[in-house]
Amino acid sequence: MAKRISTYITEGIYDILQKWANEQSRSITGLSAFILEQAGRELQKQIPQ
Repeated sequence: MAKRISTYITEGIYDILQKWANEQSRSITGLSAFILEQAGRELQKQIPQ
């Protein structure tokens, strides 16, 4: 089940994410979820099981 989170980012980072999201035809929310999922998967690879 998907969980919802809220966060605050600076205007400069928002602008960067907006441009990136537009280039990928995504919303900022969709792009943010993608980035967080990728980071989580990378971290999980580094943690010994």
